[in-house]
Amino acid sequence: MFNAMTRAEIWLQDTLDKPLGIEDLANHIGYSSSQVRRQFRQSFDISPSAYREIRRLERAAVLLGLTPLNIAQIAIRCGYHNHSSFSRAFQRRYQLSPRHFRQTLKTTLIQPKPHPVFNTRIEKSNDRQMILMRLYKAPTHIKGLGDASYQNKQLACLQARLRLSTTVIALPDILADKVNALNSEFFHSFRTDFGLYLSDTDNAQDIALPVHYRRVDIPTHHYASTCFDDLADLNSALMHTIMYLLHKKNVCHVSGHPPQVLWKANHLELRIPLIA
Repeated sequence: MFNAMTRAEIWLQDTLDKPLGIEDLANHIGYSSSQVRRQFRQSFDISPSAYREIRRLERAAVLLGLTPLNIAQIAIRCGYHNHSSFSRAFQRRYQLSPRHFRQTLKTTLIQPKPHPVFNTRIEKSNDRQMILMRLYKAPTHIKGLGDASYQNKQLACLQARLRLSTTVIALPDILADKVNALNSEFFHSFRTDFGLYLSDTDNAQDIALPVHYRRVDIPTHHYASTCFDDLADLNSALMHTIMYLLHKKNVCHVSGHPPQVLWKANHLELRIPLIA
């Protein structure tokens, strides 16, 4: 049951900007609407529709804090096609209007230009694919994450076929947490997707994935890349990257989609997806 509801939760995350309802979700996972409502609440202590609204508002908070998009643009990107309904929902959730939330966050994010402890650059990636498994834990609470023994144990069935792939985690909640917008009332509040980032020569289309894994297509996009040495430095690397983007005032801005961390040969690489 929980595997199906994990699929439901991921579907809600991936369709935040789309006008889809409970019937669409039920069709996606092959359940009836009543089954989805009942079992989702059993798994997450909240209804699917309420869960989706919270995740939409978290993304909106990220875009308000880290991009120059206007409020109407942010509302549409987060699935609200009525400006006033978005503002009312945001006010209920955060006790601030979107405009005041943005103003308040700007005062807390104003810092000196980032010191060059880390090297951040804007790069472009072609279409790729990831194979991911969802874990309801923060990366710092996943024992052995990044160690070769942990990776081999979790991914041995895939690594035999995908020799050129790179270990990766995706972090759907890390930006909302950084702007103090993450809803801490959920038991499953922090999510980490663990798996493989495929090289452009790897092809996983014909591989039957283990039940806990899913394929994630990554379209061509720009991203901010920051290299660092240890997972314990992730928060510092993330803050540096955010400050770099805010000071850079580039044409590219944070998209709100999950940042990724890739395990390279001699370092880790943080990638934050961007939009033009």
